[in-house]
Amino acid sequence: MKLIENKELFQAIFNSSPNGITILQSINDEKDKTVNFLVLLLNSTALHFIGNTSYENKSYSEVFPMMKEAAVEEKFIEVMKTGVTASFENIITINNKKYSFQFTVVKQADLLVVTTEDITALRQAEITLDTALTVAEKQKRFYDSITNNTPDLVYVFDLSYIFTYANKALLTMWGKSAEDSIGRGLRENGYEEWHALMHEREIDEVVATKKTVRGTVSFPHAELGNRVYDYILAPVLNEEGEVEAIAGTTRDITEIKQAEKRIQQSETRFRSMIEQAPIAMLLSKGEDVIIESINNPMLQFINKKTAKEVLGKKAFDTLPELADQQILQTVVQVQKTGIPYRGYEQPVDLVVNGETERRYFNFSFDCINDAEDSSAVLHMAMDVTEQVLARWKLEDSESRLKSVIDQTPAPTLVLMGKDLIIEQINKHMLQMIGRGEEIIGKALIDVLPELEGQYVWKQVQNVYNKGIPFYQSEVLVQHNRTGVPVDYYYNLAYRPLVQNGQIVGMIQVAIDVTEHVMARKKLEESEKRFRALITASSDAVYRMNADFTGLRNLEEQGFDTNQQQAPSVNWIDKYIHPDDRKQAVHFIEASIENKKIFELEHRVLNADGTFTWNFSRAVPIVDDQNNVIEWFGTCTDIHEERTITEKLESLVADRTKELQRSNEDLQQFAHVASHDLKEPVRKIKTFTSRLQDHLSEQLDEVATRYIERIHVATDRMFNMIDGVLAYSKINADLQKPTVVDLNEVIKNIETDLEVSLQRTGGKIDYDDLAILEGASVLIYQLFYNLINNSLKFAKANVPPQIKIVSEIKEEKNKKFAVITLTDNGIGFEPDMAERIFETFTRLNSKDNYEGTGLGLALCKKIVERHEGKITATGIINEGAVFTIKLPLQQKENNI
Repeated sequence: MKLIENKELFQAIFNSSPNGITILQSINDEKDKTVNFLVLLLNSTALHFIGNTSYENKSYSEVFPMMKEAAVEEKFIEVMKTGVTASFENIITINNKKYSFQFTVVKQADLLVVTTEDITALRQAEITLDTALTVAEKQKRFYDSITNNTPDLVYVFDLSYIFTYANKALLTMWGKSAEDSIGRGLRENGYEEWHALMHEREIDEVVATKKTVRGTVSFPHAELGNRVYDYILAPVLNEEGEVEAIAGTTRDITEIKQAEKRIQQSETRFRSMIEQAPIAMLLSKGEDVIIESINNPMLQFINKKTAKEVLGKKAFDTLPELADQQILQTVVQVQKTGIPYRGYEQPVDLVVNGETERRYFNFSFDCINDAEDSSAVLHMAMDVTEQVLARWKLEDSESRLKSVIDQTPAPTLVLMGKDLIIEQINKHMLQMIGRGEEIIGKALIDVLPELEGQYVWKQVQNVYNKGIPFYQSEVLVQHNRTGVPVDYYYNLAYRPLVQNGQIVGMIQVAIDVTEHVMARKKLEESEKRFRALITASSDAVYRMNADFTGLRNLEEQGFDTNQQQAPSVNWIDKYIHPDDRKQAVHFIEASIENKKIFELEHRVLNADGTFTWNFSRAVPIVDDQNNVIEWFGTCTDIHEERTITEKLESLVADRTKELQRSNEDLQQFAHVASHDLKEPVRKIKTFTSRLQDHLSEQLDEVATRYIERIHVATDRMFNMIDGVLAYSKINADLQKPTVVDLNEVIKNIETDLEVSLQRTGGKIDYDDLAILEGASVLIYQLFYNLINNSLKFAKANVPPQIKIVSEIKEEKNKKFAVITLTDNGIGFEPDMAERIFETFTRLNSKDNYEGTGLGLALCKKIVERHEGKITATGIINEGAVFTIKLPLQQKENNI
């Protein structure tokens, strides 16, 4: 059967049209006023505008959001209201590119048919379009006729087989309203059981496979009787790629069958349309690509003069240069598979005037099947070579500029337009202003609003408005690079960008020299202070070259640190006392070798020929490689101090000998006194005991009490003598520091005080105490005295509880053990915290509590010998707290 008998031929033409065709249904408010439009049908070209996304059950503004700025919907509403066909042109931005479109809006019943023609390229061919206006109008009416009379049924199922949408054609077929149909299943809408089960199985298949299902079915129409329908069920996927609904389209093919004869009659018209179309078109058949119909624009593209040169011939023979090119292979593939092909800016090498020339085309190939199962391919082509080359040239230019800007080491940006929009910016500029690439496309003043009113912003505006380049160093700019307004200094260079004689933007280069400027200012300030210091100093100030061979005196007022006066050479021989020269040379050589500060006390020759003592100190000045470039020093007159010091050293030496002799005498006295004092006390105690034994039967109660008091007094005298001897020896006996574990110390003290602890019911609580360096004997005596003190001053009839804890602390890079001893004894008044460490101090009656008043004084001496500190706090009848702070390591070899 001929091609005109095939309805799919028209469908292919409909989908292959380079114009977008949209069928819209009005959406009315409660006052039946049109407020929006629902998209019912789009052809392939219209789908291309929206990226072939789903449009079912969506409004026009949702499908074509880019049309909002052009206000096309208001014109659509006007056509729906008046019924008057509207044709208008608008510029629309799609994917950041501007296109010119010709809109034609026709009202058909309660529908609108919108034809959208991309006339961007056609504007370049207006003469051709004007001559073909009649043919284009016929083509437009032909496309309008197809879309206006399409009887397709459109609907949507949810996953429970419930209708969530049905168009008017489907509702008319059912003879129901939307309220009676939407939200109901197949059976509730009149489908027979076999029919409902069939569609439910197909819906399950679509959900499981995510693939389209197509079929043909016959069922009755409410008004037209039994009809035959071709249907397609397609999955609707959500963002996660899961099926969330099933969209269906059903086409009544009964009338298509009836219309096949009419299609055959229109074949001549179809071929005429191809030949007269302003767009390059041809029709080919078979895998040999035999050309059956071709129009003049296509003949021009392939460099042929008449249709006779190509009609009935194979494209491979007519255009042998295409044999190895992809374009003809694509046509053969469409012929074989029936899958349409759309290609944009496809390269094709054509022979023109005997030379191969590369051209670029937008291609459209659609397979058309007739009733006899033979097929043809409809070719459409648009030459876009000039646009492609122009775009490449622009992109190449922009790419080179961007590459240069990105690779330049200086912070650089490009501003465009009167609003000075940031079009390009390199990473160095982004890092300098502390921002990211999100600022590209924004106005510079919006990114850095703090520039408003500043000197630099006025210069930026002058560059753009007047075309005056701006170059200046160390420009002060205050801005919020880190969120806080700070003064920065920049070396700036601004140049206008000129295109076609007009200023279109500018290039800015800014180098941050803040550190350099601040350093120079600090250097200048430092030099001022240096000058003032030298002027005010009473010392002689000098500079010395690297090897100490040349001396320059700087003490005169008005000196210049860069002065070039001749240095004094052989200064050691001229100014230094002969007896000090050897030592001076030795110290100089050591300082030069080690690059260390030179310090020396020496005698200097005065103008009157006398020598006075001076202290010289010189500091090395080094370069980046740590090489000494010169020495800066001072010379201080210390003659008077040196003379006084020598006298003092002599006096100190004499005094030290006297003190050593006195200390030896005191040590000898302490030993003699302790022995001589103990002897009479021992005799008193002995004869008192004998007297007590001799008169044991004759002593009354009063006499016995007196004798007992004599015994107590003699025992106290023994303790007093031993305490004085220990206190006097504590500074005389040096101890070697060793590692002392306080846990072992307390354990040994528990053993030694076992009898006292059992007698009083006392307990010592300690665990995980510090380990430190110290004199083990003295540390033992320190804690023995403290614990014995707590046992001695326990409350009556209350078992003493002693708790010892320690922790490690760090102060000025030195670690200390802080030990706290707490008891529950009788305590003491808070204002006595300092006095209890004084020698012979007693806070309680000697009749009630034993002691010499030397125990805590001895503790303080032991702690201080260890470079530590001891403090105490107390509350009457609540107990006392002793805090001992001892270093973990001892600095000295002896304690």
